[in-house]
Amino acid sequence: MQSTVKSALLSLAIIASPMAIADSVNKNTQENTKKAAEQLTEQSEQQLDRYFHRLAGENRFLGTAVIYQDTTPVYQITIQPSKKAKKGWATSTDHDLKYKIGSISKTYASAIIFQLIEEGKLTLDTKLSQFYPKVKNADKITIKHLLNHQSGIFNYTSEPDFINYVFFPKDKDFLVAKIESFDSDFEPGEKAEYSNSGYLLLGFIAEDIEKKPYSDIIEERISKPYNLNNTYYGSDIKEGNGEVHSYEYKGKWGKMAEWHMNIPGAAGALVSNADDLNQFINLLFDGKIISKDSLKTMTTMDMKYGLGIFETSYGEDEDKLEGYWHNGGIEGFRTHLAYYPDKDISVVLLSNALRYDMREIYEAMLDAYHGKTVAEPEFGAPIELSKEQMEPLVGSYSSDTFPLDINLSIKDGQLYAQATGQGAFPLTAYPDDKFEYVEAGIEIRYDRDIDQFLLIQGGQGYAFNKEGGKKHQAFAVPESLLEQYVGVYGADDFPLDLEIMVKEGNLYGQATGQSEFPLTAESETRFRFKLAGIVINFDAGKKQLTITQHGKDTVLSKK
Repeated sequence: MQSTVKSALLSLAIIASPMAIADSVNKNTQENTKKAAEQLTEQSEQQLDRYFHRLAGENRFLGTAVIYQDTTPVYQITIQPSKKAKKGWATSTDHDLKYKIGSISKTYASAIIFQLIEEGKLTLDTKLSQFYPKVKNADKITIKHLLNHQSGIFNYTSEPDFINYVFFPKDKDFLVAKIESFDSDFEPGEKAEYSNSGYLLLGFIAEDIEKKPYSDIIEERISKPYNLNNTYYGSDIKEGNGEVHSYEYKGKWGKMAEWHMNIPGAAGALVSNADDLNQFINLLFDGKIISKDSLKTMTTMDMKYGLGIFETSYGEDEDKLEGYWHNGGIEGFRTHLAYYPDKDISVVLLSNALRYDMREIYEAMLDAYHGKTVAEPEFGAPIELSKEQMEPLVGSYSSDTFPLDINLSIKDGQLYAQATGQGAFPLTAYPDDKFEYVEAGIEIRYDRDIDQFLLIQGGQGYAFNKEGGKKHQAFAVPESLLEQYVGVYGADDFPLDLEIMVKEGNLYGQATGQSEFPLTAESETRFRFKLAGIVINFDAGKKQLTITQHGKDTVLSKK
């Protein structure tokens, strides 16, 4: 499940470039890969161990991380709280612990829908109106629209009231009525935008067809036939069954409240462990769970979305890996599952406590797989700011993508932040105008040049602008020229479309399914979103732009 507020463009680099599905892996490739896997164990295990130990020691990560070659773990580590350990946590190579996997559940739901299609009980063109005619545009929405997030149905986890019922049991009638009450965000098939509502409905449709609860469908179609006995529909966490709690950090790790698992349903209610996740993705791509034809349809991208799965890639040249993935987030759990068919390797990352960029963690794992040096993450020491250094930051800030305003103030020589209707909290300063409020896992990155900050919490980022502050348009660009840049840009090897727009004489960007972000002009053709490390260069004559992030240039063309 995603957060109740959409993420900013910081998540852009999580999805890398697309690929064509590989139907098989030749023998030589398998032999070479196994050799590389042995080298990982010999040469890189200590570096990865130190990497994870540093994260745990800085209260940034708890969880399980495994790299698999086929079904064999070539690296594995688990870090969990320990009352016996002086440092409060302990490591092991036990990867049997079970985690709530959040939206990775959608890949399972998609597989079940394809099974029903293969049995003649559904088609991709079946209309939603056959099951739930009161949903807006139900007569236009197909099963395929639900699978690849093109239905236009409002995402129910984004409504303000969601937090008021997520912890309590609600039946199907309640949830369907919720979805029926929403207006459409767009016409079906017009564009793609991530929506948990579609997958919740897909689970209900499976129940209607099979005449049984979705938990039984998972057991009968996935768990039992493929011996995935640690994969099932979640309920209250049972530590005696090897299930772990999720945690939030407030000076120390504390257990988070549990959602009632009827609420996420097929969109995010499954529980699993690392071995089962790896086994599932291998069986899926071996054509065992659904047919190869169904798999090809499932992994064909349309508007950068597959049907319950996404494309990804890592590295370049001889190190390049191309594959498929899905991630998840529910309560304090953050999960990642990726599979690279050409090398037959999987990366499984299951966290039940996270205050770090998950992308950086699984990229470090892949770096180790390729024999690259994995350095320990660095965390700067707090610094003290003078009153003169803090005063320019004082003021009221608002965001187009966050529901509350935030006020920054100084009290007793300390910088404080306060959201609308909430208590003030102190901000600890770090170098380069970074601030943290550890107790709530909040990080703020400030840009003094344009009176803007990026608030990051739970892996989500939101840009805030100061009321009456400096305009983000540092270089004056004629609006007539800005209008030439307006449009939707994309490329076959880029996972998202990027829309460029003009608002009140300023340029903004917005990636598919994400929040808009301001672009500061550095020249008539060069623009920057400093807080996310994004630079965009426009070529109006060619109707193209080049986006640079994390040192990688990608050319997008106007559609």
